[in-house]
This record gives sequence, C-alpha cells and structure tokens, in this order.
Amino acid sequence: MLAPSSQAGIVRTGRSRRILAICPNAVLAAAALGGLVWIPVLKTIGAVLFLAAGGLLLVRDVGATVKVLARFWYVLLLPLYCLASSLWSDYPALTFRFSLQLLMTVAIAIVIATRLSPASFHRVLFVVFLSIMAASLAAGNVRGFDGSWLGIFASKNALAAASVIFLVLTTAAAFDRSAPRMLRAVALIGLPVGLVLLVMSKSAGAVLIAGPVLATIPVLVLSRHLTTRQGIATAALALVVFALAGALMLALREQLFAALLETTGKDVTLTGRTDLWRIAFSHISERPFFGLGYQAFWVRTSASAEAIWRMFGIEGRGGFNFHNTYISNAVELGLIGVAIQVFLLYGALLLTAVWAIRSHRAEAACLFALVLMVAFSSFVEVPVFFQFNIATVNVICALVFGVRARTEARRQPVLSA
Repeated sequence: MLAPSSQAGIVRTGRSRRILAICPNAVLAAAALGGLVWIPVLKTIGAVLFLAAGGLLLVRDVGATVKVLARFWYVLLLPLYCLASSLWSDYPALTFRFSLQLLMTVAIAIVIATRLSPASFHRVLFVVFLSIMAASLAAGNVRGFDGSWLGIFASKNALAAASVIFLVLTTAAAFDRSAPRMLRAVALIGLPVGLVLLVMSKSAGAVLIAGPVLATIPVLVLSRHLTTRQGIATAALALVVFALAGALMLALREQLFAALLETTGKDVTLTGRTDLWRIAFSHISERPFFGLGYQAFWVRTSASAEAIWRMFGIEGRGGFNFHNTYISNAVELGLIGVAIQVFLLYGALLLTAVWAIRSHRAEAACLFALVLMVAFSSFVEVPVFFQFNIATVNVICALVFGVRARTEARRQPVLSA
C-alpha cells in the first residue's frame, strides 16, 4: 500500500486527550492545488499561490526533492523539450517563459505525488473541488443566449470539465471504504450537485464523456469480489461490448453525427474544426519534427493566428485552439513533442489501470478515471500539458503514483487493499 512520508489525523494520547496531527505536506499541497483550481476567480493570484505553496514543498526537503526529480527524469523530458524549442521558436521569449512555468508545474506535481499518499491526494483534491463547485452553484451566472450555467467560470466547457472531475472525485470517495464516514456522506451529497452543474452547463461532449468515465470506478473497486477467472471473463466481456459498441458507432456514424449536431446546435464541421485541422496540417507539413515552438502559434501579431481569429470572429483573440490535442501539439512541438506527450498520457493511463485492477482501491480507480477523462477529451479538445493547469497536474501525479504502485507490486504479490 502506498503511503506518504508523514501522516495527518487525530492521535489519541489518553482517555480524554486528543492531539490533531497536521501534515505540512498535505497543507502545502492543498494550497497549491487550491490555487490552480481557483485560477478562474483568483487569476494571477491563483498561479502565484500555486508557485508559492509548491515552491515551499520543493524546498522543504531539498535532498528528497532532488532525488525524486532525478528518479522521474523522463517526466521532465516534456518541459525540457519545450524549453529547448525556444531555440527555434517564432517567439522565443514567450516560449522560454511558458516553458519555465510548465517546468515548475510538472516539478511541483512530481513532488506532490511523492510526498502524499494516493488517498491523501484524492481527499485533498476532493475538498478543493467541493469548494469551487459550491461557489459555482451559489454564483449562478447564466449565459444569455443559450441559458447555460457558467458558475465562477468564463465558459460552459470549463464548468463542465470541472464538474466531471468533481463527479469522479465524489464517486471514488463514495466507494472508498477507508475514507472517514463524514467524507463519504459529503460525497453522497456532492454527487447530485455535480450532476446538476454538469447538466446545467449544457456541454454535450462532457456529458458523453462522463458516463463511461464514472462507470469505471465502481467496476474497478467492486471487482475485488470476483475470482480471478470471473475477473478475466468480465474484462473479456467488457472488451467485447466496447468493440461491438465501437463497430456500431462506426457503422451508424453519419446518423449519430447528425443527431449530435441537432442536439448541440453546431454546424456540419463541428464549429469549423475541419477547417482548423486543414490549416494545422499545412503548418505541420512545414515543420513536421520540431514544430513552431511551445505555445508559439496562438500569439497576437502571428499572421496565421490572426487570420483564424478573423475567420471565426474571435474578437478577443484568445481562448481558441485546434480542438485536438495531438494536432495542436504537432503544430507547436512537432512529432517529437507529440511522442513525449503520448508516452506520458497513455503511460499514466496504463499504469493506473493495472494498479486499479490489482488493488481495487478507490484512489487508484479515481486516478485512472481522471486520466481516462483527459484521454477521451484529447481527441476533440486540448485539455492537458499546459502551465498552471489542473488536468496536467492530475496526469503527472497519476503517472508518478502508478510508478510507485508498480514498484510496490514488485516487493509484494498484490498491493494491500
């Protein structure tokens, strides 16, 4: 069983005396994660809070920090490659600055995942998202033309993504037998709140992703009651069902596509994504291996970006992307950068899947579901591998926890449940 270097909780010292033990690592991690999650409200202050709390976590034990960063050197390849792209970037100063910020984000995520247990990480993240969901429910802020709920966020998609993460955290907490009763009770109350906010955001894509992502948690946790043969048979059956569903969706893709467009009110190119991808591929063909440089495309004064903003009427000239993680990153980082990102994302997915199947622990299933959510959405959005981005931190932490679980599995036949 993975365990943190220090613990927090109530220590009984006698019949009437209780001492509340507070783990500094958990406090600093909560402050750092809280800064990230509250960035929609706090803006720059949220990023500063993340860097300040995360920085304190880094320097609290410099020797341990150096060791874990050296151990997980391959995770740092991405930000270091982004930093190197400053050498060929069209906007080297911007690329250098954003790459340093990404390097700090990844380094802090690695340290968080080595100073906390997976259960502590799950519970800290749950409390942080509980606060932002409560604020979004109280804030209201309905968008005028379609009536979608925004809460404290600037867009319905941002609220929808946060709602799905919150639902993953609450579902895992509800199935966590080791969690305090109070936390499980709050999770049961939080589930309908998360569902309401998700539905009120009116994001069809998030709703489609939420179903299969949330379904994985009870399946992984409750499969502990199955024998080995039953588990293999269940997994085989699930693969067959998914394969048949995929084949059916492929055969009926035109009808499903038309129904989705009618439901969401989008145009036949899904908000012009095919036009965007055509432009992206033209840039990829020019610099296929190294790209234009990290975050060196969507820059004001960039002729290509300005043309796209005018084409789609984006007056603010921001908050726009190629609506596909791999295409977008191929433009900026080339095929080399995409290969590194695929290694990190799907490495985290595989490791957490194996860990969850072996241990049946709620926190393992939670981390797998968080990464699965990113993997699903990566084909239609660009949700990950940015500085000061909670999805990026979740994926990096999941990867590190997965590696830690694999190391523990080598020392004992199965992770303790």
